[in-house]
Amino acid sequence: MTKTFLALALLASPLLINAPKASLVNEGLVVNPNDRGNYTLTGVSSVNSEEIRIYYNESKIIDEISDTAFTTCTQLNSLMISKCVLYVSDAAFIDSISTVNYTGSQEQFEALNITKEFANINYYACDEGFINYWNEKVRTSAEVSICDMSKADFQALYALYSNLSLTDRKTVDETKDIANEKIGESMAVLINQFKTPQSSQPKNEWKQSGAITFIIIVSVIGMTSICIFFLLKTKQIIS
Repeated sequence: MTKTFLALALLASPLLINAPKASLVNEGLVVNPNDRGNYTLTGVSSVNSEEIRIYYNESKIIDEISDTAFTTCTQLNSLMISKCVLYVSDAAFIDSISTVNYTGSQEQFEALNITKEFANINYYACDEGFINYWNEKVRTSAEVSICDMSKADFQALYALYSNLSLTDRKTVDETKDIANEKIGESMAVLINQFKTPQSSQPKNEWKQSGAITFIIIVSVIGMTSICIFFLLKTKQIIS
């Protein structure tokens, strides 16, 4: 247990360096102090919730989920787990949970040694996950220029950004990174740098549809002319 905890703590340490500074409150979660100086999630007050999120909160870090944390949550199907959580057993996951949104990497999630299978596992998920990804892989220091990003790296970043809900995206956009720049403004720069301008897409679509329409019209005129010709010939109007 001690060795596992130390290994997980090393994996999670970047979070403590570049942690999101937004005010993320774990409302509705029942926690108790543990012998590591952090907190253990022992229950949930909002038992009818379909989604529960465990955020990183620097003033009250939840590093453990107890086996009975969700036993009363019969409608729970989506669970967000912050990567500050270092210990959780399979017994904590009730059968109704089908989606796990983890705010760290796949490697960090696998280090938790959870063997229970889920329909969906998303890494660097939700607002906290995207901010973690930004801090760990995009703007790792104030001196890093985001414009040096490769297209492949941007596509991975944009995929995460596109999957954010509107509420999560608003939180992400307003969050300032280590360079004191809003992530949303930096994303706008990157999108402008790598993506095809949206205004050109309808134009291209119009060109394609226009060409197809022209071909159809020419074909109809041609077939009509042939039919008229044979009709006139049949009536011996023309020879």
